[in-house]
Amino acid sequence: MQHCHTEHSEKGELVREKYLKGTILPFKPLVPMPVWADKSTAIAGLPGWTEAAAIRLLMTGIAYNNLPARPPMPQYRFNKRDATAIVAYLKSLPSSESSAGSK
Repeated sequence: MQHCHTEHSEKGELVREKYLKGTILPFKPLVPMPVWADKSTAIAGLPGWTEAAAIRLLMTGIAYNNLPARPPMPQYRFNKRDATAIVAYLKSLPSSESSAGSK
């Protein structure tokens, strides 16, 4: 997940201070897709997500809006234990919102 959700330097290295804070995706599908996401969302701290909704996404591929995750995000099928562990880790990270003092 870190490669799509973290900005990269001109040398292709992860920009550590922007770890999992979202970025413009530097690739597109060969054939245009109307639902393709041009930007990845920030997942550090899971801003805007409840734990239950994030676990559901990781277990079923269905987001909080009851729609599948937009490509290029894969539709993960983690078991509950793994999804819960991933969500706990992501929630433990400081979000852009918390570092800006808004949450």
